[in-house]
Amino acid sequence: MKRCIMIACLLGLMILGTVCALADDGRLIDHGVAVPLAECRGVVTTQTEDGRCLAIACSLDLSPRGWILVTDIDTGETKQISCPEGIANAAPYGSALASTGKLYTAQGRVLLEFDPDSSEWTFQGTPSKKVGAYLWMTEAPDGVIWCGGYGGAGLTSFNPQTREMADHGLMDDKEQYLSRVACGDDGWIYCGIGTSHGNLVAYSPAGGERVGLVPDDMRVIATGTVYRAVDGKVYGQIALSDKTHYYRMWEGAAEEIEQSAMAAAEPNGSIYWGQKTGEFPDGRKLADYDLVNKWLSVSDPATNTSKRIEFDYVSEGSVIRVMTGGPDGKVYGNSAHPSRNFVCDPEEGVPHYREGAIAVKGYGVQGNCIFGGHYGGGLLYVYDVTKPWTLAGAPARLVGGQAGKELLEVASSDDGKLDFIDSYGLVLFRADGESGSAHFDLQVEADGRYYVIVAPYESPGYGQARFSIDGSAIGEPYVGYSQQVQPGPHVVYGPLTLTAGKHQLTALVEKTGEGNPWIGITQVVVTQQEPEQVATEAQTPNPELVARFAPDINVPWGAAAHADGEHILISGQPGYGYVGGGIGIFNLKTREEQLLKHTDLIEYHSVMAMAALPNGDIVCGTTVSGGHGAAAVEKEAVLFVLDWETKTISLKKSPMAGAKSIGLLRTGPDGLVYGTADTTGLFVFDPATGEVVHRADITEYGGGTVNGMEVGEDGSIYLVRTKAIIRVKPGTFEVEKLCDTPGPANAGTAIKAGRIWFAVGTHLWSCGL
Repeated sequence: MKRCIMIACLLGLMILGTVCALADDGRLIDHGVAVPLAECRGVVTTQTEDGRCLAIACSLDLSPRGWILVTDIDTGETKQISCPEGIANAAPYGSALASTGKLYTAQGRVLLEFDPDSSEWTFQGTPSKKVGAYLWMTEAPDGVIWCGGYGGAGLTSFNPQTREMADHGLMDDKEQYLSRVACGDDGWIYCGIGTSHGNLVAYSPAGGERVGLVPDDMRVIATGTVYRAVDGKVYGQIALSDKTHYYRMWEGAAEEIEQSAMAAAEPNGSIYWGQKTGEFPDGRKLADYDLVNKWLSVSDPATNTSKRIEFDYVSEGSVIRVMTGGPDGKVYGNSAHPSRNFVCDPEEGVPHYREGAIAVKGYGVQGNCIFGGHYGGGLLYVYDVTKPWTLAGAPARLVGGQAGKELLEVASSDDGKLDFIDSYGLVLFRADGESGSAHFDLQVEADGRYYVIVAPYESPGYGQARFSIDGSAIGEPYVGYSQQVQPGPHVVYGPLTLTAGKHQLTALVEKTGEGNPWIGITQVVVTQQEPEQVATEAQTPNPELVARFAPDINVPWGAAAHADGEHILISGQPGYGYVGGGIGIFNLKTREEQLLKHTDLIEYHSVMAMAALPNGDIVCGTTVSGGHGAAAVEKEAVLFVLDWETKTISLKKSPMAGAKSIGLLRTGPDGLVYGTADTTGLFVFDPATGEVVHRADITEYGGGTVNGMEVGEDGSIYLVRTKAIIRVKPGTFEVEKLCDTPGPANAGTAIKAGRIWFAVGTHLWSCGL
């Protein structure tokens, strides 16, 4: 069968050249699905009445209908079951496996009930039109399913016995995320809310009473959390303006307690969208679930065995989020949910995706490099197209010594805990108190001059370590705290004069700054060789993570290459709950970075688009929208010019009255800056005079697309709109429609090989120019 399919595909390629489909007018080509993968949105484990142990995975892709995968872990059979007809495919977030064995999940705001016994959907309904999705689902003691909403902190319920749905209204009048719901034996429902002003709220279904549990004047950017405990009460925590507070909640009131008094959570069937593990009733465990690579792993603690089950599914793929043209003449892009980079050589005409998830939102090009920001965290990645794609890279490694589990075997401590973390290959030491010591036995073969080399890790949870040999301090303390988990630089002590026999290396680990009294070590080497002779050369990842700009940049839509050929910039909206985003700047040559916050630019605005000018200044367009869950403070988007030398604003104005967002900017060959505002407006700005010299309504061509503007080889400005591709001619600013899009376009754009490239859903398209 596979051979027949392959022959058919080859014949199709021979007929169409290198493309998947050719549109009627001959200029439009469908190059196919760029990333034919789906994202896992949570897995539950259950056993049916007839004894079948099932793993049920929710999914997200751009297929016309959503679907779940049901795998029998004993037979290895997997079924792909589509959601009921008539329900649009939309992202599930929270799901729950009820005590009845029914699975409750959603497609957007549509609540679904699935019966694993019959493999059928047994209910569908919309409890509320005030929310867009359900972030959390949980079962109350009486069997009612309660759901926390997004797009308004709405609380809804479904009674499986009566089949009645209920909309209980908003639990917070301003916040958007009802992220956690818990039900106590007291009959009250407790809500954890965020993100702009975190909240804890109690709700009485009997009387409809809503009670805020924390002082309004102490609420800050945070999200409250709640859970039902083994004692039938609900416990919660929330960060307030002074510290994190912990509560025991009962009968609509909150009693503040110490963290140590928080009772253990009661196991329930609630899962969040990223959960991929679980336990079956017979004790076996779902160890891992990889929907992208199409396998799952089940372990059996009773027999100390595990097995891997492979499966398959049909998917329309993940949506193309952004595209750009590379300096090598190829087309590059990135998908979302799951996020994958893809590349298409115009000569071949077929996109190929790469392994590894980087969720780029905006692309720029500087020299041989493509760069862009990752959502979330404002991570700046740089990809050199002249070198192989090696996302993992490899740190410098030591040759010899004791590493991994061998290092754990020679380690000991009287005042802390030692563990081996297999995924990182490191020995983790955690002190019992504010400090503690880990000891490592070392063996020296002969008297002589030695170096002791330690390969440590860095992490946000680590403190500092003071090393000593046989009680004598050696060198400066090693600080393990870092904003990211990564191998640290090798720590070299020596040369030291050591005698033959056993010696003890001690790491006195202390709490420092934001870190804990913890440290991770992968390897220790005692050697008479020079340090550089026992270390392999590090292999830098490509793309390389070069800077982080969170929380000031979390969703990095903007990207620009400076005219000096060295600096690159990203910008975008801030983290959850924040209002006002900045600009991150990185020098490719010196590797220096700089962050301009919204308070350095225009307060409460986020920079959505940037265009570099030949003189070095940067034209920036803003949005008044904040991060996820945050309400806008300002009312109108602005255009401003950033003076590169002073990093100050030299000009500010509104290009289109009433616009909330300026999404795209490009500098034309005439020195003018072309931009779009909201979904309707086109404007042209003259940096020399500081005036907007042209405005036009382009609504008839549809709305805007991500990165959907580019300068063509002919000097014209090309725009990918949702309904059409248009060209703006410099000088006259005349708008010409090149073609209608074959469907709602969602991303652009690259101009390569005489074609403009764009996306319609998951498909890569191009149009001849």
